[in-house]
Amino acid sequence: MPIFPDVDTLRLCSMLTSTAFGLVFCALWLRDRTEGHLLFWAAGSLLYGAVMFSFSLTPPNAVAVTMPLFALLSLCNVLPLAGARRLDGRPPFAWWMLIPIVAAGAGHGLPRLAVAQGWLPAASLLPNIGDALGLSLSIAINGGMLLWGRWTVRTAGHRIAGAGLLAYIPGFLLSIAGEYHVLRGMESLALLAMLSDQALLGIINLGLLAIPVERAERQLRQAALRDPLTGAWNRAGLEAQKPRFLTPGVAAIAIDIDHFKAINDRHGHAAGDAVLALFGREAGRLSQAGGGELFRLGGDEFAILLPAGGPDPGRFAERLRAHLQSHADDAVGWTVSMGMASVLDGERDVDAALHRADGSLYQAKAEGRGIIAA
Repeated sequence: MPIFPDVDTLRLCSMLTSTAFGLVFCALWLRDRTEGHLLFWAAGSLLYGAVMFSFSLTPPNAVAVTMPLFALLSLCNVLPLAGARRLDGRPPFAWWMLIPIVAAGAGHGLPRLAVAQGWLPAASLLPNIGDALGLSLSIAINGGMLLWGRWTVRTAGHRIAGAGLLAYIPGFLLSIAGEYHVLRGMESLALLAMLSDQALLGIINLGLLAIPVERAERQLRQAALRDPLTGAWNRAGLEAQKPRFLTPGVAAIAIDIDHFKAINDRHGHAAGDAVLALFGREAGRLSQAGGGELFRLGGDEFAILLPAGGPDPGRFAERLRAHLQSHADDAVGWTVSMGMASVLDGERDVDAALHRADGSLYQAKAEGRGIIAA
């Protein structure tokens, strides 16, 4: 007969660990109250500790109490997801997040109500199996969304927290098998869940803590590599992006805003900045739609790199020119000139192609305004 730890002791350990993480989240929120996601994570951890304490005081057959407790147990897993959604800039809650809560409560309560009504035999295993299946479905939804959801910035923290939640499921399923062997009754589910807690609570909460840290690091890296006015990659960003554009056939388009100094002189630097910002937004959007990237090389000088096999460079340049003209302020009336080249066989980076595109740009500017040369 295998020897297992005492369920009450394990439950106490889970309660203390979860409460400690909840207090950590609260302390972090008190330091910066704009970080509202921390309140959701604190609520999830503190609620879990309270639910564990309530289970220790509640008789197993008190369905009127245990059914809401199982629903609250699922809510403890919904709240970390809600906090992650808020951090991602989305509403914390969506209607489908009721599904795991209802599944856990119904999985526990309905089979027991059926036994109480005489619809199932008193010795039925279905109530305990319902516990495991209801919690498994709840965990699968919440953990799956953390792990595979469409996050604006997907981090290792999302994957760690999501995987930590999903790691409970084998224990729940094992408790079903235990119903037919050595582990019997709701204690088997509690035992396996409490054992899982000892390893997984720390993993899940540390994963949550890693999410904002990774987001901040990524934002700092992006800020160092992008021009704040136009949103285009800067020269450091160009160096970072070069490995993406090593294939022969990659198109390089050098772009210059015609007579930009005159725009500043006649209309002021604010108008010039507005032109640069508009250009960066629209050219960047079209570039990314074609699988390429926009770079600001200095002043009003830009470059676009398009992948091999992407849009035809000549047609793309014509479409970009027409699009920019349709968005240009009539009072300023700015245009762009472009020069094109491509990466040739044997070239190991895009520098030579950019140099040739720059030469084509000078040719275009010598011919007038709004010219495209290759």
